[in-house]
Amino acid sequence: MGFVILLWARLLRTPPVPLAPQDTLPPNAILVDGSNVMHWGPEPSAKILAQVLRSLERAGHTPIVFFDASVGYVLDDHYYSEAKLAPLLGVPQEHICVVNRGVIADVSILSMATDHGLRVVSNDKYRDWRVQFPHAAKKGVLLDGTWREGTVVWRGKLNAQVARA
Repeated sequence: MGFVILLWARLLRTPPVPLAPQDTLPPNAILVDGSNVMHWGPEPSAKILAQVLRSLERAGHTPIVFFDASVGYVLDDHYYSEAKLAPLLGVPQEHICVVNRGVIADVSILSMATDHGLRVVSNDKYRDWRVQFPHAAKKGVLLDGTWREGTVVWRGKLNAQVARA
């Protein structure tokens, strides 16, 4: 399973190639806009993001986390790879994708969400991308929240179904 996520992350860095039919995502996969979610608190935080990921896991989801290439510079003063982020977040390295510099993480997130009918955790409404990725406008696709008094507060239902259109 981890290989599939790593493969998909690598494919997002090059022109898209269809996944083989035997390649599957982990059960109850949900995409997380890590660069957005780490800003749910008063300042960017890997700890808050990790708590959001634990909340998703308790609800039965398997988070797949995407980051802009600048994530390390937001949290620290140098580049962070998938290997560097994995222990900070408590998720397998294969479930993390740091897009290349110059690549827009939103496109990678929405492309994977559209291709696989997945939900996305982010406070971003992706309005600029809805023509290219109408999946983002479907009811139940976007799940947002906040960090309040040491707790993740969801603004939607964690187990909602994506509307079929």
